Amino acid sequence: MPRATALLIAGGADYHNTPEHYELLAGLLAGPAGLNLTVTDDLEAQTEETLRRYDLLVLSATIGRPATEPVHALFQTVRRGTPLLGIHAAPYTVREVEGGPQAIGSAYIKRFPHLPYQEITIRIFDRTHPITAGVEDFRITDELYCLEDLGPEVHVLAGYDGREANAPYRGEPRPQHAEAHTWRMQQPRAPLVYVKTLGAGKILVNALGHDGAALRHPAFRRLVVQGIQWLLA
Repeated sequence: MPRATALLIAGGADYHNTPEHYELLAGLLAGPAGLNLTVTDDLEAQTEETLRRYDLLVLSATIGRPATEPVHALFQTVRRGTPLLGIHAAPYTVREVEGGPQAIGSAYIKRFPHLPYQEITIRIFDRTHPITAGVEDFRITDELYCLEDLGPEVHVLAGYDGREANAPYRGEPRPQHAEAHTWRMQQPRAPLVYVKTLGAGKILVNALGHDGAALRHPAFRRLVVQGIQWLLA
C-alpha cells in the first residue's frame, strides 16, 4: 500500500528552524508516521494547485507576517478536504492574516508574550479520542503558547493548568508580563492540542514542539503519530 503523501511547510524564524528541528520533525513524519514526505521552507510559493497534490499538509513555520494569498490557499485546500496538522507556531504564523485565527481555530494572543519556557504537566482532557488514546498526563519542558477565542467547533484534547506555569519572564518586568500572569491564573485548562473541522477538512493543532528536547519527547511523538492516523482516516 503506498504511503500517504505530505507536505511539511517549515521556515521563518531561525530559532524554530535549526537543522535539529528539520531532522527530528521530518524524521518523525517520514519514519514512525509513515509519510511520503516533501519539505519546503517556502510558504510564499504555495497555491491551491501546489497544495492539493498532497494527502496531508503540515504547517510548522514561524512567520510573523506572511503574505495573505498562500495562507488563504492553505485553508481553502483544507476546506476542500485535505487535512492539516499545525505544529507549535502554526497559530502564530496565521494570526495576522484575515480569517486565519478563525480558520485554524484559535487566536494567538498579541497583547502579551507567550509564557516562558518551562517544565509543565500536560494534562489529557479527553482520553477517549483516537489521538490521545493511551497517552497519560506527562511532564515536558516547552514554550507555552497562550491561545484563546476557540470557537464552539473546537474540541480541546490536552493542555496545561496555567496556575502551575509560574516560571518568571527574563529581563526587566513589563506591563505585558502582569497581563500574562492574570491570564494564566484564569486558565486551569489552557489549550495546546485540539481538533476541529474546516469545510470538508480536518485540522489538528499541537502547539508543543519548541525545540529538540520537546520534539524528542515520547508523548509528543505519540500524539503526532496518532494525530496523523486520525487526520488520514
